[in-house]
Amino acid sequence: GTDNTGTSPANFLKIGVGPRGNSLGGAFVAQTNDITSLYWNPAGASRSNTNEAMFSHSRWFADINYNWAGAMLKLGGAGTVGLSITYLDYGDIEVTTLAEQDGTGQFYSAHDLSMGLTYAYNLTDRFSLGGTVKYIQQKIWNSSASSIALDLGVLFHSDIYGLRIGATITNFG
Repeated sequence: GTDNTGTSPANFLKIGVGPRGNSLGGAFVAQTNDITSLYWNPAGASRSNTNEAMFSHSRWFADINYNWAGAMLKLGGAGTVGLSITYLDYGDIEVTTLAEQDGTGQFYSAHDLSMGLTYAYNLTDRFSLGGTVKYIQQKIWNSSASSIALDLGVLFHSDIYGLRIGATITNFG
């Protein structure tokens, strides 16, 4: 019986990155092997064959802008490191009160930010693991909140008909 609407912080972290993962409805944890693995499963970053970078900008309704940028660098046998930044800008919002419901002429802004540092490593030719440490900040007008979170992921490539098994724990913290 209780309504939990609006009680969960940092919901912007649930917005998927990249066309492949989003087109699969988020069922991408075991398939990722490119720059978007920094979002979907950090273990997949070690499965990429090249250094990569990606920048994404989406303009939504009501002047909301979603931006994601990521880069990863292969370190040879030492693994892969990556850096990602997510920024959701809600634009300028007019201040209203009960007395002035059409607006006071003042404006405030709100935004969400996440910065992540990722490390991924191939333990064997079939098994990979990875992790991301994230700094998360949300700000609206004169209030802000920040936190640290972790993403942990594993990825296994089997010999059985190309079967891949992946698992992640995201935004733990």
